[in-house]
Amino acid sequence: MTAEQQSPSNNDLIRHMSALAPGGACPSPEALEQLQQATGQLIDNFKAEGKLAQDPCALALNRTVELHPEAVRARLDGQRVLVTGGAGCVGTRLLPLLAGLGAAEIIVVDIAHHASTLCGPDNTPIKNFQVDIRDAAALNEVFAQVKPQVVFHLAGIREPGRAEAVVREAIDTNVFGTRNVINACLLHGVQDAVYSSTGKCFAYVSDHVYTGSKKLAEAQWVVAARRSLSTRFRCTRFTHVMENGLIAQDIAKGIDSGLVGLHGPDRYFNIQNLRQATHLLLNALALSEQTPADGFWSAVDLGWPVNTLELALYRIVQSGKPAAVSFMGIPKGYDEAFFRGQFCWSGTTEYHPLVNALEAPTGFEDSTGTMIGARVQPFSEIALAAELDKLQKALDESTLDTVSAKCALNQAVTGLARAVFAAADLQRLVDILWWGAAPAWAGENASEAARFRNLIGLLADTVVMRLGQAPALVCAERQKLLDVAETLAQIDGLRPQWEGLHALLLAEPPRKAASVQRTLSAAASGMSIRA
Repeated sequence: MTAEQQSPSNNDLIRHMSALAPGGACPSPEALEQLQQATGQLIDNFKAEGKLAQDPCALALNRTVELHPEAVRARLDGQRVLVTGGAGCVGTRLLPLLAGLGAAEIIVVDIAHHASTLCGPDNTPIKNFQVDIRDAAALNEVFAQVKPQVVFHLAGIREPGRAEAVVREAIDTNVFGTRNVINACLLHGVQDAVYSSTGKCFAYVSDHVYTGSKKLAEAQWVVAARRSLSTRFRCTRFTHVMENGLIAQDIAKGIDSGLVGLHGPDRYFNIQNLRQATHLLLNALALSEQTPADGFWSAVDLGWPVNTLELALYRIVQSGKPAAVSFMGIPKGYDEAFFRGQFCWSGTTEYHPLVNALEAPTGFEDSTGTMIGARVQPFSEIALAAELDKLQKALDESTLDTVSAKCALNQAVTGLARAVFAAADLQRLVDILWWGAAPAWAGENASEAARFRNLIGLLADTVVMRLGQAPALVCAERQKLLDVAETLAQIDGLRPQWEGLHALLLAEPPRKAASVQRTLSAAASGMSIRA
C-alpha cells in the first residue's frame, strides 16, 4: 500500500470527524480518542501543504491605520472626552491614547465596572459611571454632570450569538440605547461624537439580531449627522477585532478542555487589530470636518480572510496539548449567506468587504491611504422614524416573545432597506438585481437565488415600481430585465414581482413586445429561451 493510500485526504478526515460528533454532540470517550487521532492526521496534512508554519493571524498584527496625530490632538487638547463602553477591549485601549493626545479629562460610561481613575503619562483623571445606555435618565444625568465635549460611542451588544439569545436586550441597547446617546449629545452641547458601527451593516437586509440592530443604530447616527448644526456625528465600521475576538477565545477554551468546537471546516472571517480600530476612531474625529456627514471610515488593509480550522489547528500545535476538533454547525447569528448583488461587479469601483454596491461609487480615502470611506445611502428620515416607532411599540408589549421581537426587528430593517432602495440610483438598482438574480449565477432552477427570496423580492418590487416612470431605461436594460424575469419565474412566492416585470416589458413597442412575450412565456413554463 502506498503512502498516498495510507493517508486520508482532508475531506475524508473532515467527514469522519463530523460523523464522530454530529452537530457538535458531546462525543463518547472512544469517539473523542478517534477525534484526537483524526485531528492529528489533519495537522500532518496541513503541514505537508506548507501550512501551520506561522499563526494565520500573524500578518494582521502588523497592519495599521496611520494616525493623523496633529489633527487628532487639535480636537482633543484640553477636552472632556466621554467613552461609552469604555471598560471593553477597544475602550480600554482607546483611553491611554486619548490621554496621550491631550484630553484633559476622560469619562467612562459602561454597564461593567471600570476601576481605573488615572490614565496616561500625565495621569489624566478618569471618572467612571456604571450606567446602562438604555437608561436615558441616568445617561442624561452623567452628561449634565461632566459636560463632555467629545463622545466616542462604543457600548452595545457586540456578539452575534449573544444577540440571538437576548433579543430584547440587544434591540434596546443597540437601537434605542444609541438613540439615547444621540439625544444626550444634542441636549448637552457635545461638539463631536464618533460611533463604532460594524461592517455587517453593508448588508441590505438581515434577519440576524446583531446586524439588524446595528443597521438601525447606524441609520439613526446618520440622520443625526445630516441634521445637526451643533454636533458633528461621524461613523466608523469595524470588522472582527483580533485581540477581542470570540473565535480565538473559544479556540483557547476548547484547547484547555480538550475539544475545540468550530462552526465548520470552511468558515472564514475578516480581522483587524486594536491599533487599526482605535486609530479609525481617532481619525474619524480628526477628519470630521472633511468627511461627508453621512460618511463612514474603515481600514483599507484587512488582508485575506482567516480560515477558522487552520487557526484552530495552529493553536493546538502551539499548545502541545492533545486537543481534538469537532464541527458544531453554524448557529443563528453567524449563518450569513453571500448575496452576489451585495458587491459591485462593474469593475468601476474598488472591492472592499465592508462597503456594498450602493455605497461603493461614493468611496473616498484619507491622505495616508490606510483608511477608506464611503457614504451611507440616502433614505427617508420619516420612513426610518415610522419603523422605529413601530419597533418601540412592539417592545413595549410586556408579553412579546422572542420570536415576535425578532419579527418586529426584521420588519423595521426591511422598511429601512425599502426606503434606501426608493432613494437609490435606479440604474444601480437594476444592476444589483441582475448581479444577484441573473440565471448565469442563480443556480439550477434558481436554487441559489431562492435563498435570497425576500431581498430579491424587495429589490424587484422597487425596480418595477420605479421603472414604470423610466421607459427609456426599460428599453436600455431589456436583456438584464429578461434575465431577472427568468429567475423570478422559478422562485416560489415571487409571482407578483414576475407579473409586474412582465407587464413592464410587454409595454415596449409592438415588435419587441412580441419577442418579450415569447421569452417570458418560456420562463414561466420553466424553459430557458433568449429573446
